[in-house]
Amino acid sequence: MARRPARSRNSSRGTRSRAAPPTPKTAATERLRALGRRLARLTAARETARERHARDLAALRRAADRQLASMMSEIAALRHHEARVEALTRLLAEREAALRAQANRIARLEALLRTPTELG
Repeated sequence: MARRPARSRNSSRGTRSRAAPPTPKTAATERLRALGRRLARLTAARETARERHARDLAALRRAADRQLASMMSEIAALRHHEARVEALTRLLAEREAALRAQANRIARLEALLRTPTELG
């Protein structure tokens, strides 16, 4: 009977031998996987940037809406003040007209007082 070749010490433990250098097929597969990972990273980065841009745009729109609302409120307040000025101007003109009429009446009455009458 022939003798068996002697086993190495590591073979009974189940350790692996050194891996063979990558074959062209394995290298192409690895490059393809690397490209896939890079594509996934870039896609995730693009999605993150798109979401950030959408949030920024929404914030800018809200700020513009607040600014527009503030301007509209200010315009309404200015129109209210303008209407009040017109009403006060009209009241002042009416009072001045009434005062002029009273001054004319007083002047006529004083003139009547200065004129001698037939009674004495």
